[in-house]
Amino acid sequence: MDMQQALRHRIRTFPAVVAISGVKVDWGERAGLPAVSLLIVSGEIAQHMKGVQSLQFARVQADCWAASYAQAKALADAVIAACLPRVTVEGIFFRTASATLPRDLGEQTATAYIHRKQTDLMIRYSPA
Repeated sequence: MDMQQALRHRIRTFPAVVAISGVKVDWGERAGLPAVSLLIVSGEIAQHMKGVQSLQFARVQADCWAASYAQAKALADAVIAACLPRVTVEGIFFRTASATLPRDLGEQTATAYIHRKQTDLMIRYSPA
């Protein structure tokens, strides 16, 4: 399994995330409300003299979407909590992550306002 699949699985199975959004956690898309969409926004393939090193870094943007501000905030808090501790998931060892404070965003649709809390997660990982 690669980092993206493992990170999605990690967030999707975290109890506080499941309680709010079920399993609606996807890369690059929003599947209804409430939901989490993930995007890799930066990173590099770190190398040393012998080639690619095992420890890698990726900055992942997590957008937490909901019908209410309180629910979007709770979902963002749950996603951050899911990503901070060290853990091995599906053959990927995630080291301690860091996160920015979630930004308040959103969008007006024809019928309602959709709240979005956006945070950047610095994910540090390697094969287990």
